Amino acid sequence: MAIVTGQLTVGTTAVPVNQPSVIPLWIHVHNNDNTNNLLVGGSAVTALTGLVLPKLDSLETIINPNDVLYLIASSGTIQASYMIREA
Repeated sequence: MAIVTGQLTVGTTAVPVNQPSVIPLWIHVHNNDNTNNLLVGGSAVTALTGLVLPKLDSLETIINPNDVLYLIASSGTIQASYMIREA
């Protein structure tokens, strides 16, 4: 798998960062917003249950096979950048 990069517009509905994969994936996510927090979690992530990624901060994680990482905005709309590669 090649390195994949991109940007997502994230609102108050969970947005997937990756597609399910048969291999582990390394994912780097950056909150591009300078005001609002981004929240990270599984498909049921909410503004109350997600791991907080503060404004202009980044997160790196490894996703197990068939798992999907989701993002949601604390409020409004946020731009997030990502990079994905095989772990």
